[in-house]
Amino acid sequence: MLAYVFWHRPYGNVDRKSYEEWLLHFQSELAQDEPPGFISAASFRTEGVPWLGDQPGYEDWYCVQGSWALDPLNAFAVAGQAKAPHDSAAAQMDEGHGGLFAHVIGDTVLSDRSSVYWLTRPRGIAWRPPLDAVHARCPRANVWRRQMVLGVAAEFAVEVPGDTEIELPQGWQARRVQRWRLTGAP
Repeated sequence: MLAYVFWHRPYGNVDRKSYEEWLLHFQSELAQDEPPGFISAASFRTEGVPWLGDQPGYEDWYCVQGSWALDPLNAFAVAGQAKAPHDSAAAQMDEGHGGLFAHVIGDTVLSDRSSVYWLTRPRGIAWRPPLDAVHARCPRANVWRRQMVLGVAAEFAVEVPGDTEIELPQGWQARRVQRWRLTGAP
């Protein structure tokens, strides 16, 4: 499974509630006219991240069955019923950055309230054993790995429910970011 992750924030004069409603409306339309290979979509309000100038913003996760599903996702996002809500949300966006992540450890359920540890490993070490150890100590951890350095985020995302703390691997750099899933009818 892959996830296209998109971080964004609206212009300062945009009403947050309206912006969030357009995001949910877009995802609802996308799910109704489901592109081939599409699994799910979710948006989160987040604390600041470096790739958004350390300002609060939003993080959208578009989960697909594999890389072959990215072209249909991209095409469906700007056509049909999804076009109007996509264009409305995009017109209100001040800044945005995307990344592609592969699911590598844990379940794939995105929690309603969670913390994401954005991790960068020391160069020259294997990544799997330290992250397997994190998962063994925190079985509800969900680990994603950035693909092909497509995007500005750290190499790994370790999602944990709520305020769960994890023991970081020795020598790894981490940035913990709390997030809250957007819910409600569009």
